[in-house]
Order: sequence, then structure tokens, then C-alpha cells
Amino acid sequence: MSTRFFPTPFGRVPHPDLLDARRSVVVPDGFVGYAGVLLTEKDGVRSVYTAFEPLTCGKAERYEDLTADGLWPLVEEADVPDIELVNGRGETFTFKDFLTSVFAMYPDRPHHQGGRELAIRRAQWRSAFLDAMTDPAVQLLLDHNRRQDGAFPIGVIEWWVGESPAHEIRHDGAVYSPRAAAKLLFETLVEGIPYVGVEPHVSEEAVPEVPVLYVDDDIIVVNKPSRLASVPGVRETVSTLSILEKTYGPLRIVHRLDMDTSGVLLFARNLESERALHEVFRSGLAMKRYEARLTGVPKATSGHITLPLALNRLDRPRQCVLLETETGKPSVTDWELLRIEKNAQGVEKAIVSLWPETGRTHQLRVHCAHRQGIGLAIDGDSFYGPMGILAEVPGIRLCLHAAELTLPHPRTGVPVHFEAPADFPDFEQWWH
Repeated sequence: MSTRFFPTPFGRVPHPDLLDARRSVVVPDGFVGYAGVLLTEKDGVRSVYTAFEPLTCGKAERYEDLTADGLWPLVEEADVPDIELVNGRGETFTFKDFLTSVFAMYPDRPHHQGGRELAIRRAQWRSAFLDAMTDPAVQLLLDHNRRQDGAFPIGVIEWWVGESPAHEIRHDGAVYSPRAAAKLLFETLVEGIPYVGVEPHVSEEAVPEVPVLYVDDDIIVVNKPSRLASVPGVRETVSTLSILEKTYGPLRIVHRLDMDTSGVLLFARNLESERALHEVFRSGLAMKRYEARLTGVPKATSGHITLPLALNRLDRPRQCVLLETETGKPSVTDWELLRIEKNAQGVEKAIVSLWPETGRTHQLRVHCAHRQGIGLAIDGDSFYGPMGILAEVPGIRLCLHAAELTLPHPRTGVPVHFEAPADFPDFEQWWH
């Protein structure tokens, strides 16, 4: 008999059986938060287990009324509760044991971080992991392990119910991958259960073409494909940088595009150019224009968005909206409607130009999706869009493209301009 594998819910589109199980769940009236389903099988009989995680923070109607301490309270070592955990082999350990094992992977480096900074960072992680204990996927797997009834977990799924919090972007009914802090906890609990991890978006065997727009002795400019990382990451060993370096030798990173974002990307070819270009970007002399297809049509035709952004400490790398006095960083985007596209079913979606004055992580994605921004997510956005993780299937991509880049050449100082047309997929068959 072949080994059965349990697909983890991280970065993976749920099996149709899980989506069917979700439809059978009765959600309590007035509930706002995450709901989850675990599907198991024993002797050919399937069982469905549910869990709910009500929204406990971020209930304010405006992000301006929220505080960082309220959203992400620091947890000191003395305040860590005694919680007994069980992994897939039936082995018991405590939540404190788990934290010890996690921190052991990241040894103390006070000469780099400083004592106070390191203590705060660890308090933040304790808070994130304690918060992850209430995540539906974690709850369901932990309860399954505690039962030890011989049933095999087929899969787990979680989704958002109700209105979005003021500081975040959540869509009613959208299926999401469990938050990042839950991933390490989940992987510890799944020990003893054969499971399938998350594959890289691009394998060594499937190297995409990276069109070169311009190259000289100082710079190289390319049209980066969607779902290809700019530089190597934890899961993504194949990247735009690694592909180009096989032909052009060592390159230097000047700026980046999100993995899911396509378009104009520039690298320096020597130290002098790198230093000059870093100063160009730091001084705001690099002019960038993006194009995006939204999930609908905005009420306005242009706008100026100034929503400050902060890293969500409980769900890295997701960003949220928070006042600058509460750790939010100034973030500014101008936008303008370009045109409206309509498919055969009469569904309309807008194409907009976006000009970011700042370069925060996920800035354009959040500024489009947040109700105090444009109020419409970028089409195909698995983080902030209404499809959630269901947007991770082949044929659907984030419809965000770096269309133009203008900046002084690092050697001559003469302005140079690069552009690449957006090539978004047809949305005839897309969910809308």
C-alpha cells in the first residue's frame, strides 16, 4: 500500500473535497473571524471537524483608532502559558518547549541586534506564536493529534467570515492560507504524519525566459515574468538574478519587484553603478509607473492615497494600515483610470496607472484593496483579493505590472527611459 500524504494548507490551493466540506459548515449568527474545516478518513468513512476563531482585535471602524500594542501585545517569557501540545506521533511537549526549539534556530547575536532590540523581537514572536494557537488550522490539527483515533487527515482549510477589520483586508468567504506564525507551529504538530510541503514557484527544471530590454557595461534592464522572484529566497532558489548571472556574470541588486509582480527590473553590473543607483532611488529620482487590473470599476477616475503601512507582526509578510505614530510608515500613491475592459459575460474591470512616491512592501496592493484607498483589490491577488489562495492556480496571476522606469544613467547622469507593455491574462474564465 502506498504512503498517503497530508497536504498542508500553506501556499496550496485546497482540494475540491475541502471546498465542499466548507459549504456544509453552519457559521454562528453574527460571527466575524476565521472558520476552519479538517477532513479525516478512517476505514473509508470521512469525518468533518470545524473550528472558529472570532475577531478579538482590530474591531474599530477606523484604522486611526487602533494601537500597535492593542493589535500586537508583547509577551514576556514569564507570561508564556503552560499549554500541552501533541504531534502526529502522539508525543507530548509544551508550548514553552516549542518556543525554545524555535529560538534555538536563531541564536542570540547581541552585537548585531542589541539586548533591548533582541528582547523586543522575541516578545513579538512569542505574541505571534501564542496568537497562532487560536488559528483554526492549528486548533484542528492539535485536536486531531490529541484524539489519536487512527483517522488520517485528508486536508484542512480556513476562510474569513464577515466584515474586514479596519487595519487589514479580508473578504467574506475568501479562503486564506493560515497566517505565517502558524506555519512553524503547524509543521511541528504535523511531525509523524506524512505530509506534502510547499514547492517553489519555479523549479530548476522550469526556468522561464527573462526578456532583456537594455544592457550596457553598467546596467541591465529586463522584463521580469510574474511568479519569478527578483532574487533568491527561502523557497525560491531560481530567480531573475540567478538566471541573468549565468549569462552576464555577477550583478548587483538595486531595487526589487514582488515575486507576483511583472515588469521593468534593473540591476547594476559594477560597484560604482550600484552606489550611484542606490542614491538615485534614495533621492526619489527614479520615476516608476505601474499598470494594474482591478477586480471591478472604481467610483472615481483618479486619486491620491496616503495610507501609512506597517508589517502585520502576526502574519508576515502581509502589510496592514496603521497610523505613523503607531509604527506605520508614510506611503503615497497616485493613480488614474486608463480604461475599462469588459468580457463576454458583461463583467467590467478597470485598468489603472499607479505612481508610487514611496516604495513600501505591498504598497500598491494594499492601497488598491483597502476601503480607504481605491477600494478594489488588484485582480489575482492571493493576499488581499477576494479569491484568496484560490488565485494561486495556473492561469491566474497578480495583474500588477511595472510598465515604465525613468532615471538618470549611473555613469552619464543623462535620463534613460525603459518600458514594457503589460500582458495580463484574459479573464473570461476568471472568478469575479
